[in-house]
Amino acid sequence: MERNKTLDHIFSLLGSMALSEAIDELETFGAAHPELSLDARLREIRSDYRLMFDYWSKGFKDEQLELVYRNFIYRMYRLTADVSMRYAIAHSSYLTAIDNRVRSAGRDWSSAALQAGLEGFVSDVALLELEPAHVRAEKKQGLHRAHRQMMNDLFDYIWTSSQWTDSTAESMAQLLLAPTVDTIDQQLIVSAVMLGCMNMFDINKFRVMLTVYRQSSDEQVRQRALVGWALSAGVGMHHIFPEEREMVGGLLADEHVCKELVELQIQLFYCLSAENDNRKIQQEIMPDLLKHNGLSITPNGIEEKEGDSIEDIIHPEEAERRMEKVEESFRRMLDMQKSGADIYFGGFSQMKRFPFFDSIGNWFVPFYPEHPAISQAYGTNADTRMIRNIVDHMPFCNSDKYSFVIAFRQVVDRIPQNIREMLANGSVAGMEAVAAEEQGKPEYIRRQYLQDLYRFFRLYPSRSMLYNPFGHDADGHVFNYVFFANPIFSATPLEACYGEVVGCMMKRGMYREAASVLANCSVPGRDFLYYMHCGSLRLHHPAASGGLALPQASACFEEALRLCPDSAKALSGYARAKFYDGEYAVAEDAYARLSAMHPERKSSVLNMAVCMVNLGKSDEALKHLYKLNYESPDDDRVNRVMARALVCAGQYDKAEKAYLALCAGQEAEPEDHLNHGLCRWLAGDKAGAAECFVEYVRAHGGDAGVAGCRSLFYADVADKERELLAGNGITPTEVHLMCDLVCDLAFRIR
Repeated sequence: MERNKTLDHIFSLLGSMALSEAIDELETFGAAHPELSLDARLREIRSDYRLMFDYWSKGFKDEQLELVYRNFIYRMYRLTADVSMRYAIAHSSYLTAIDNRVRSAGRDWSSAALQAGLEGFVSDVALLELEPAHVRAEKKQGLHRAHRQMMNDLFDYIWTSSQWTDSTAESMAQLLLAPTVDTIDQQLIVSAVMLGCMNMFDINKFRVMLTVYRQSSDEQVRQRALVGWALSAGVGMHHIFPEEREMVGGLLADEHVCKELVELQIQLFYCLSAENDNRKIQQEIMPDLLKHNGLSITPNGIEEKEGDSIEDIIHPEEAERRMEKVEESFRRMLDMQKSGADIYFGGFSQMKRFPFFDSIGNWFVPFYPEHPAISQAYGTNADTRMIRNIVDHMPFCNSDKYSFVIAFRQVVDRIPQNIREMLANGSVAGMEAVAAEEQGKPEYIRRQYLQDLYRFFRLYPSRSMLYNPFGHDADGHVFNYVFFANPIFSATPLEACYGEVVGCMMKRGMYREAASVLANCSVPGRDFLYYMHCGSLRLHHPAASGGLALPQASACFEEALRLCPDSAKALSGYARAKFYDGEYAVAEDAYARLSAMHPERKSSVLNMAVCMVNLGKSDEALKHLYKLNYESPDDDRVNRVMARALVCAGQYDKAEKAYLALCAGQEAEPEDHLNHGLCRWLAGDKAGAAECFVEYVRAHGGDAGVAGCRSLFYADVADKERELLAGNGITPTEVHLMCDLVCDLAFRIR
């Protein structure tokens, strides 16, 4: 929504419990915006606060002082939140239009009237069965049309509503748990509560979603409530509302709740991959599918290509090969779907421009055939059976089902007969139908709802006016979708699941998000997995942690070893971290222990030899390297380390032969030329050394010119190899001269 810096600052003051300053700031803001009419409530808060202040300043002791003060903070938050909502509505044409529409509807939104209306609709639908068939259809349409309009108005009313009172929250919770209210209405209301709470946190709306999640017997309603409170907690102010942490903490004592939160967090990551998955389908799978399946896409729709019967007779194996290609493409999409990928996002994203989606409530309404926008499509002919078959059995989310039905009616006449038959049997692009039992599982229900949410926040035209749970802040430090990073979950039983979630993030390359979760783990909750993930992150992706307070890599692996002394992975991480820290003696010892644990792994011995070389123990390193070279003479990794050890040991002739072989090989690396140059330079062959350095410069993009050449030489030779050069009597003057020689050869500047 439209933000205001002053109001944001007031929220910040309240978060730090600076009540008096917040009152002053809001009073100044109110004077600048008299149209918001906040004087009366603010005067009441100021007056009550003054009474409390005067009582305290006179020396009286109040045992309830902390509670009273926190209540003032609570009242100020509610007032500031209401002012923020009114400010946003006044400064956004989009929100103004919604507010005007809700007001002009003139509906009674009191709890009693709302419950009577929703229960009355259920009764009216049931009574329709008593009507004659020719009367029933018309009345049914009218009834659903009126109810749909009322629910769209209610949706807008709820998500733009001000802070709820305790009684409003209690009434709404009862309504959402009542068996006499239609589940479709309850699901839609939960979504409206979620949207409202995400855009302006309301502890009472939050409490409603927690209550519904805990008590509802309707899995569809319950899963929406779970998504709602988990994503709303991400924008909560638990330091203002300590009861938020208490409520969540009570839920997290249940292992099943923790399990569902883990599943939800991981499912959110799959949603974020929807566009990458679509790109993979469009660029890799679909071209192959269309090429081999005998179909072509034309301006008039999908058409069959004319078969070449003679070609089929001469080369019957080609038809079989094409069929195998088609089946392989279908299998790839099936595998993506089964792994949780949102494979339909790309196709259906183009179908979200229908007028149906102009109403925000229609993005969240569960699919039902009686919806006025699609009810005409549900008759008794073959096309209707086709639609029902697909909608009932294909893994489409609700908004995609509406898109499909609306679009299908527009193109049905242009679909080839064989495709119509395939659709009538419930097949779509080779996708497998989903059994009713599977569709009733919590994880399936939750995945479909998350796909609805992702489509809304990705495609809704006015989405920029709303808090986006799939977004992040401007600096990329706070990721809205990573609710595991919310402090409300720190020091709770959910920390036992951090390792699983962080592991999933690391596999998907979400390193900054992983760092935010690790930083949210309390010290008592730091287990073996925590230290392994944190160490790996700090070691391989140090920039990901940003300014977060995470332990250093070596400290992490050291703690992991303390918790699990026999872990080879922890010891390997520790050795590498110490190597990067320049503590080669410690790293050497760690690699020696690794080698003893797993003698078959030559990488440990090789790394130990590198440490020895860096410690000046080249002769000792060569003993191990000769053995490795004997066992694997073609292993370039061994040959590189051995060549370096030979240089450090002063055995330049042997090193020269090794580098000649490495530089001539197909797997030659730029560093081979650099090290070859060092070998020749130390052996006294300055011209030969310069030639090698030129090759290194060219391998790194020699078009950077003389300045680039000098910069690269000084960085990678003069600085990195300072100790080696100085130890062999090469002075700084000779380093400058060698740099000139390299530039001469590379660019002929003299």
